Amino acid sequence: MVGKNRGFTLIELLVVIAIIALLLSIVVPALGLAKEKARNLQCRANVRSLGQAFRLYSEQSGGKVFGYGSMGLSNLWLTQIADQVGDIDKVRFCSSTKMVENPSTTNSTWGKAATNWVWINGVPQPMQGSFGFNGYLYSKPLMSGTTLVTMPLDEWERSRWENATISANSANIPVFIDAAWVDLWPQDDDAIPANFDLLHEQTGMDFTGSNGPGRIHMYRCMLNRHSGDLSVAFLDGHAEPVPLSKMWSLKWSRAFKTDGREHIRQDGSPIYQKR
Repeated sequence: MVGKNRGFTLIELLVVIAIIALLLSIVVPALGLAKEKARNLQCRANVRSLGQAFRLYSEQSGGKVFGYGSMGLSNLWLTQIADQVGDIDKVRFCSSTKMVENPSTTNSTWGKAATNWVWINGVPQPMQGSFGFNGYLYSKPLMSGTTLVTMPLDEWERSRWENATISANSANIPVFIDAAWVDLWPQDDDAIPANFDLLHEQTGMDFTGSNGPGRIHMYRCMLNRHSGDLSVAFLDGHAEPVPLSKMWSLKWSRAFKTDGREHIRQDGSPIYQKR
C-alpha cells in the first residue's frame, strides 16, 4: 500500500520554530555588534582625519595655531583646518550620532551622546559636529574687556601648549575627542557626580562645564557614545579609543597632572567619577 502523505505534527512544528528562534537569538546580536564595531571604526577614522589635518596645519604654520575667538570671519576651529581636510562634511561627524533637523539659526545648541552640537557664531549657515577640540592648543585666549572668558590669564599661560608641533608627550596629548561641544578645557581635579547622565538627556543637569575657575569641562566628553569608550585623536597623528575612566590619564595641558588610575564609581556603575 502506498503510504499517506504525512505533514508536520504540532510538536515537530514547535521544534522547528524553537530552532529558528534560537538561531535568531544568536545571529541578531552578532549583527548588532558588527554594526556597532563598524560605526566605531568609522568614527575613529573621522577623528583621526581631523587630528592629521590639525597636525598638517600646525606644521605648515611653524607650530602656530589659530587663537580662541580671534579667527577672523569664524571662531570655529572647523573653518580653520578646512583646507587640510578633504571631505569636511564627513569627518566632523561621529557615525554614532545624528544631525539636528532644522537647527536654529539664532542659537548654538549643545550635543548629546547620540546628537551633534550646532554652531552658528561667525558662519553663514549652522554647522554641526560630534567632536570637541582641546582648548589648551589654542594660541590666544578670548578676552572680555580685561577678563579672560575661559579661565584666569595666569592659568592659561601656565597650562596652554605653546607649540603644536612639540614632540614630548605628543602621543598622549589629545587634539580632538568625542564631545558634546566644540571645545573643552579639562582640569585634573574635575569630578563627575554619581548622578551624571552620560546620555546628556536629563533635564535640570548642567552638562556645559561653564567657563571660569570653577568650570568642570570634563563634563563635555563624558558621553555614552561607544559603550564606555571615546574616539580620540592625538597630537602625533594617531587615534584610538580611550575609556571614559581613563580621561585623566591624557595630558590635556602642560599643567594637567595625569593619573593612570581607573576612575569609576565604587558601586561599579557606568558613570565615572574622579575620586
